Amino acid sequence: MGISQVVNSWTAIFPLAVLLYYFFRKRYETKTISSTLFWHQSMRETKVSPFLKNLQQNALFYLQMAALLLLVFVLLGPFLKSKQSFGAETVYIVDTSASMLAEDGETSLFDLNRKEMLQLVDVNKGNPVTIITTGKEPELVLRAETDFETIKNAIENLTVTYEHEHMDSSLEFMRSVVADQSASVHIFTDYLDRSFFSEGNEAIDYFVHSNESSLSNVSIAKFGAVKTASGTEAIVKIVNQTETEVEGSVQISDALEGTKLDEKPIAIKSGDEMLVSFKDLPSQVALHAKLLVEDQYEADNEAYILLGNEISDAMVDSQLHELIRKAFQAIGLEVASGSINELKQRQNTSTIIVTNDTSFLQLGSEPIVLIGRNDANAHPVSGAVAAKNDMLFAVAPIDDVYVSSLYPPFEAMDTIASIGNEPFIQRSPRGDIVVLADIDMTDWPLHPSFPLFFWSAAESVRSGSEVGGTFTPSQRKAVLSHTDTKGIEVFNLRDEYETSFASGTEFVAPNQPGIYKLVDNKRESLIAVQLEQEEKTLNHGPSYKIGMESEENEKEIGKISIGWLFLIPVLLLLVIEWEVQRRRGYPN
Repeated sequence: MGISQVVNSWTAIFPLAVLLYYFFRKRYETKTISSTLFWHQSMRETKVSPFLKNLQQNALFYLQMAALLLLVFVLLGPFLKSKQSFGAETVYIVDTSASMLAEDGETSLFDLNRKEMLQLVDVNKGNPVTIITTGKEPELVLRAETDFETIKNAIENLTVTYEHEHMDSSLEFMRSVVADQSASVHIFTDYLDRSFFSEGNEAIDYFVHSNESSLSNVSIAKFGAVKTASGTEAIVKIVNQTETEVEGSVQISDALEGTKLDEKPIAIKSGDEMLVSFKDLPSQVALHAKLLVEDQYEADNEAYILLGNEISDAMVDSQLHELIRKAFQAIGLEVASGSINELKQRQNTSTIIVTNDTSFLQLGSEPIVLIGRNDANAHPVSGAVAAKNDMLFAVAPIDDVYVSSLYPPFEAMDTIASIGNEPFIQRSPRGDIVVLADIDMTDWPLHPSFPLFFWSAAESVRSGSEVGGTFTPSQRKAVLSHTDTKGIEVFNLRDEYETSFASGTEFVAPNQPGIYKLVDNKRESLIAVQLEQEEKTLNHGPSYKIGMESEENEKEIGKISIGWLFLIPVLLLLVIEWEVQRRRGYPN
């Protein structure tokens, strides 16, 4: 408790004046007693209850002094310091990762944090509030908002995005928003180590609101599956993070139809890991693993996987130019060089085959990328490159590429780029991409479109598959779409529309884990959204404060005025004083 109006302390002279008045007033009362009998009786009553008699005789004095002292106290401006201090601006950094769905009791950590935020806003009405949600790309929900209803609605509309919090990015984003201003930053998360605040800022106070309870959790750490000659084989890795042994079961089902394929019981000790294998499952495109146990975090009890020719690496013929291998590395693929025999061993797998050997066009069932030809000679050409409106050139225009020579074209293939009347790039009915020139016959590596073309080629080769890849929640990734369509539409497995992305724009995966359908030019593919590994572990720790406010801010903020609470007792004392005076009568 403290006082904010010390200057009003001069008003203490009023109760002091009343006190002095009573010191010098006549201190006896004249009584007429007709008989000494009544005199002795009056003295006995006074000696029996001297304190009560004193109170009766001086009631008006006590009432006046109490009322005046309370008035002086109110004028001094008493206040209580709030439990949390607030700076010139209050910033809420809200963890919206999947781990905030863990339940403490019957309420999730996320809902508990929202409730605490609403309480803080209610205590500090009128102060500007900024709300930031976490993620690889933090989002600014509100900026210096003072309207209580707007802030309340924004907090109530916050949702879990499942994406890992990336708290370092969120704190960096907050510092750019606050700049050099003083602020109180409240971080609502499950746990945050103090090392995040190694670079202090005297103008900022940090209040970390953590999960202080150890919650039970059993999770699916990994889920994998592979196609076999007899069907599908799957394996599930279970981790027990609780302090007791847990019993339950693991269920495998068809993710598209929801049909249960197999279920096995489990019993796992505290802190242990176990592998549960499923053999001879029916051949499926998408599988769903579900852990049936009693714990306080359900988001990591499910996992999804797609089985198909999802491409994650490439093998480049060792006879091709080194720049081709580097171009595939630049787009994020694992790249290896290999001989013709090694290329043949990797065909019909999830590896992109890049070669100039035309025999691979008849081998296997999966499309390849052919650059140049080993069965023909090139001839000189001149002119500009003219490309069709094809999705292969949606992000990699090649109109400014110079080509000096070309190989003869393939008759049964479609030409999608040409130089004059000479085909330059072709596509086979199977989906093979054919470039009818060696890289050293062009200046293509000098153009930004060079690595982008190979990314488009890899996506085009993969586009014939019904498997579109695996994503993490809200992951941004370029996805190739046809240039003659409006873009990609996203649906869940119940055929409910989720969102859409225009042609040429960056694709953002849905935030909730599961299997989704991508529709592009009536072509459907499936993607799986998997929970990030960091979100399969629950953390807890104490809440704490870091930082110190300036003296100027301490005088102006973090105070709850309580002076008005004493106005009612003052009024009550004045009423009692008036009643006492009325009963005693007023002097003539």
